[in-house]
Amino acid sequence: MSKVNINVNNKPFTIACDDGQESRVQQLGKYVDERFRELNQAGAAPNESYTLVLTALVIADDMFDAKDQAEKARLQANSSANRGPSPAEIEAKIRAELSAAYDNHIAGLNAEIARLRQAAQSAGNNVTDLAKARAEAEAALKAREAEIAKVVDAMTERVEAAVKKLKRA
Repeated sequence: MSKVNINVNNKPFTIACDDGQESRVQQLGKYVDERFRELNQAGAAPNESYTLVLTALVIADDMFDAKDQAEKARLQANSSANRGPSPAEIEAKIRAELSAAYDNHIAGLNAEIARLRQAAQSAGNNVTDLAKARAEAEAALKAREAEIAKVVDAMTERVEAAVKKLKRA
């Protein structure tokens, strides 16, 4: 059993998990923190507790939507009257969704770079501060690109497995 430290709303939490699941728990923690920050910045809730509950509901809604889509896809695949989309069409759709997700991550990274540049400028345009902000932005970009690459690889494997199953069916 391992323990992982995550932060949500700048508050640390220690989470127990199975060995080998540490990076996944950290990834999930970052996702929850991002969703929390989005809702908090939008002013969707009057206090932190309410924002946490709202965050959980939004994530649960996302999960239920994904489950509904998976169930619809399963029913279409199993329907003898309507064979549904071909494996190539399913693969193209999943690739398009992955591409959109990747584009969203890139947009987030670009926003983070812009924020870091703005922070460097507001610090008096000090060359040292600008170099530090640039290095931080590049490090953040590399880290996020690595995360995106892992997600894309995992999704590609899942798509290929799904395509193989569909071809067998």
